[in-house]
Amino acid sequence: MNGSPRLSLNKKDAFSVLRGALLAGGGAIVVYLSTQVLPNLDDSTVIGAVIAGVGSTVLNAIRKYLADTR
Repeated sequence: MNGSPRLSLNKKDAFSVLRGALLAGGGAIVVYLSTQVLPNLDDSTVIGAVIAGVGSTVLNAIRKYLADTR
């Protein structure tokens, strides 16, 4: 077994939990921006599309940075 013993966390498992929390937080930020900020900016769909594209690219870059892609 590569995981932590019962009732404790090793560094790898703790980092995995932290990474999941960061991804969940990023998702919460995207939801907030899409429901609270974007509707108030402009009626233009172009601005919303650009913000969504940039936001998803940034989140994907963070995900790739945190993941072991070997």
